[in-house]
Amino acid sequence: MNKKLFSINLNFDSLGEAYGWPNDFYEDNTFIKGIERILRLSEKFNTPITFFLVGKDLENKKNYDIIKSISDNKNVEIANHSYNHLFNFGSRSEQVIYDEIYRSHELIYKCTGKESKGFISPTWSVSQNVIKSLIKLNYVYDTSFFKSIFLYPAIFKIVYSHIIKKKFYKAFQIINRRDYLIPFKYECRPFFINSKMEKVTEFNNESLLEMPMPLLNNFKPPIWHTAGYVFGWDYIRKNLKKLFETHNTFFYLIHPADFLDQNDLDKKYTLALERMDKIDYQTKIENLENILQYIKSNDYHGTKLIDIANLYCKK
Repeated sequence: MNKKLFSINLNFDSLGEAYGWPNDFYEDNTFIKGIERILRLSEKFNTPITFFLVGKDLENKKNYDIIKSISDNKNVEIANHSYNHLFNFGSRSEQVIYDEIYRSHELIYKCTGKESKGFISPTWSVSQNVIKSLIKLNYVYDTSFFKSIFLYPAIFKIVYSHIIKKKFYKAFQIINRRDYLIPFKYECRPFFINSKMEKVTEFNNESLLEMPMPLLNNFKPPIWHTAGYVFGWDYIRKNLKKLFETHNTFFYLIHPADFLDQNDLDKKYTLALERMDKIDYQTKIENLENILQYIKSNDYHGTKLIDIANLYCKK
């Protein structure tokens, strides 16, 4: 794996999900405007994007049709982000977790004609039942492990934001997760894991490739786009440079809040997404462009996350 590869990992948490999927909400600008914006960026930098979709969003026909229209784009991979985006996903029963993954899997397959092979848990909430269900459904890779002490302030911030917006049910959900220490039992680099949560040496029908959030050590934030808004863009570039010295492959995590703004919101509803009312989307796009340009200038080539996973799995 000598070629230097990276992937844009887009956790496609929609406005519909943030609003709680109101029955009368159809015009979701995450899909209507956001996808067009991010695909323009993909084309400009010749860098594919892996979309991690929440299955319930595909029950909105407009969303469904948009995803169907891009599903044959060679620079697009559609992966799974569960059906309901439960904030305490990993702590749910084995049956609930399996159903959440399977239901979204089937909706994505119906829409695109392709089976998802990648997954990320809502709020990085993972457990043995998650891993077991993914293996049972023949997934190749998972990106749910957040192996940094900054998981805890990140969770606190999500809880606080939802309490302020009086979305108490979601705040309680994320507090109720029971997987706070699981990622710390494993390493920072990609590895194979079986349904008993044991590390194994190779990929097969009884294992899964685990690709943790990229980071330098457990005491620093993972290297993802949100950190740029918290610590500054020089911080991101500095840490990316250090990452380049040790990683030939990595993924760069982004969210729809990185290319939407307050003008994309429906004022009838409230939400707890950060950065929606302070920065215009053009500035956000510029921030993304600057980081992608920096990554590409260091001889990294963009690809879909499944392509990186297949290199590890030697498929």
